[in-house]
Amino acid sequence: MMMKIVTSLLLLGVILYEAGGDYVLPKPSYTEVKVPRFQNATLPCEFSFIEGTTDMSFIWHREDIVEEIEVEDVYAYMQQKFEFKEPQVVYSFHDNHEALEDQSYAYQERVSVEKEEVGDGVLTLYLHRVDYQDEGLYTCSAIGPHGKGEIKLNLLIQEEEEPPVVMDTEDDAAVARCHSAGWYKVPIVTWYNRREEEISENATIMVLEEKEDGSHRISSTLSGVKSHEIYHCHIRDAKKARRARTVHRKLKKGALRDHGEF
Repeated sequence: MMMKIVTSLLLLGVILYEAGGDYVLPKPSYTEVKVPRFQNATLPCEFSFIEGTTDMSFIWHREDIVEEIEVEDVYAYMQQKFEFKEPQVVYSFHDNHEALEDQSYAYQERVSVEKEEVGDGVLTLYLHRVDYQDEGLYTCSAIGPHGKGEIKLNLLIQEEEEPPVVMDTEDDAAVARCHSAGWYKVPIVTWYNRREEEISENATIMVLEEKEDGSHRISSTLSGVKSHEIYHCHIRDAKKARRARTVHRKLKKGALRDHGEF
C-alpha cells in the first residue's frame, strides 16, 4: 500500500512538471566562494544581533552540492533512491567555548574562527588547504538572546592550483620557479605574464616527490624571465577531478507523452 502511495506521489509530481513551469519550484541561489586548490578559504558570516558570547551558540555545517541530470527513462527516474546524508559539523561554539565533540574528522585542525571577534557577531570560518572534497554548501547558523540567523554559501574549488612564484638564478640567468602543494597524476603547468599571456614554452617540470599511487609533487622552472615582470604559475591535473556531489535525476520534459503506459 505504501509503495502505491509513493508511486502515486511521484507520478503526480511528474504530471505537474509536464503540465507546465508553474509547479516547478525555483532553485535556491547561494553566494559562491571560489578558491584555488590547496589554498585557504574564507567563508564570511556576520550577524548584527549578536552582543557578546554568553548564552550564544553558532555552528557551521557542510552538505553536498546537489546536481541534477535529465533522464528520459521514466522508470529510472522513479526508481532513484534519495538517501539522506547527515550534514557534517565543521565547527561549533556554545556559551563562550568551542564545542567540537561532534566535529567531522575531515575538519579537525583545519578550521578556525577569530574568537575575539565572535562577541561582535563576526563568525567567519577559515578553512585551510582546501581540496575537492571540501566543496559543498556551507551553512552558518547562530542563535542568541537577541535573535537568530542563518547564512548559506557554496564553496567551489577551482581545478588549478596557483602556487607562489619565486625569482631565482640558474647558470647566471634569471628564472622563475613554483612548487606544487598538491599531488598530481598527470601534472600540467601553465605560465602567464602580467598581461595574462601564456608563456609556457620556456618552462620545464621536475618531479620532487612520488607516491606509490603514481601521483607527484612537482617543481616548474620558467627561463627567459625579466626581473621587472610579474609571473603566474598554474598547475592542474590532466585527469578529471572527482568532486563531492549528490546527483538527482530529473525527468526530461515530454518523456511522459512518449511513454505509452502513461
